[in-house]
Amino acid sequence: MQLLSLILSLLILTACSTHQLKTLSSESVSSYGKDIKLDVSGENAEIVDKLKRYIQASLLTAGFNLVTDENATQLDVAISAFDPGNAALRLTVGFGAGRGSLVYNAKYTKNGKLLVDYDGAERFTGLEFAPGTQYEAFRNLGGEETSTLILLEEASKHIVEQATIDGK
Repeated sequence: MQLLSLILSLLILTACSTHQLKTLSSESVSSYGKDIKLDVSGENAEIVDKLKRYIQASLLTAGFNLVTDENATQLDVAISAFDPGNAALRLTVGFGAGRGSLVYNAKYTKNGKLLVDYDGAERFTGLEFAPGTQYEAFRNLGGEETSTLILLEEASKHIVEQATIDGK
């Protein structure tokens, strides 16, 4: 019985995101100025638009300015895969079945210089418990809309965090 409890605890506490920082400037992105020009791309226009809105809100909250100026720091986000998952499978089978996912790359550049190159993959199984995130008990049992919302919220948070990391 203790072994079963341990296994269930590990499943609940496992990381819901995978991140790989491929390039990081020796200075934070914000040290190059607070003006950011944002471009989000991907095949699903609805998800591209929603993620762009979440990133914009996160950038504004973090104290950045959204501009169209070509001389500003450029943030390019490319969504390579999105799947909201299947709530019925998450609730009935569990163990990763019906998992939602969002895979993307975010690059911050300034005048052609690569400041940050970041690969992110958000995952949603419905069992996540992660303090400081949007994962909450029972909210995680929602369907496609809930899964999509949580995936986008987490991705925008992780993308904007990269702008404040000091590479020293």
